[in-house]
Amino acid sequence: MSPRIGLSQKMIVDAAAEIADQEGLNSVTLAALSKKMNVRPPSLYNHINGLQAIRTELAVSGLTRLYEQMAVSVTEQKGDAAMHSLAHAYVDFAVENPGYYEASLLKVQDERAEIVSEEIVRLVSRLLIENGYASDKTAIHATRGLRSLLHGFTALIAKEAFEREEDISESLSYSIRTFLSGLIINNKNIM
Repeated sequence: MSPRIGLSQKMIVDAAAEIADQEGLNSVTLAALSKKMNVRPPSLYNHINGLQAIRTELAVSGLTRLYEQMAVSVTEQKGDAAMHSLAHAYVDFAVENPGYYEASLLKVQDERAEIVSEEIVRLVSRLLIENGYASDKTAIHATRGLRSLLHGFTALIAKEAFEREEDISESLSYSIRTFLSGLIINNKNIM
C-alpha cells in the first residue's frame, strides 16, 4: 500500500503531541490519531510502525525540544543567572508542552533518545561544575536533585496545586536560590 499523499510521520507525531497536550499521553491511540487526522487507521502504518513507534518519536522529539530550550536559555550566561534561566526554561517547556514533556519521561529503547538525554545531563552538570555548585564527583547527584525539584514544580503546576495568590515563578526562583545555596555549602564541605 502506498503512503497517503499529504500525510507524513511528522504530521502524525505533531497530531499525537496535540492529543497528549489536551488529554494526556495515554489518550494517544491509533484510533484517536486516525480520527484527528481524518484517515483510516491502516493509513498511519504507511508512515509509522505502530503506537510504540509514535511514542518513541514523541519521546525523542520531546527530549530534543527540551534540550534546545534549555541550551538556548543559558547562552552567554553564568552563575545564578544561568541556573535560573535553565530552571525556568525547563518548567516553561513542560507547562507549554505537556504532551511532549510527558513523552520525554518515557523509557524508550532508542539511541537518539539516549543521546539527547545524555546531552541534557552534560549541559546541566557542566553548568553546575563551571559555576561552582558541584564538583566532578557531585555533579550527577546535583543534576538529579535539580531535575527532581523542577519536575516536582512541573507536576504541581500541571495539577493546578499552587492555589495561593503568590507568584509561582517567584516561588520557583526562591526554590532554585535555596537549592543552589545548599549546593555551595555542600560543595565546600566536601572539598
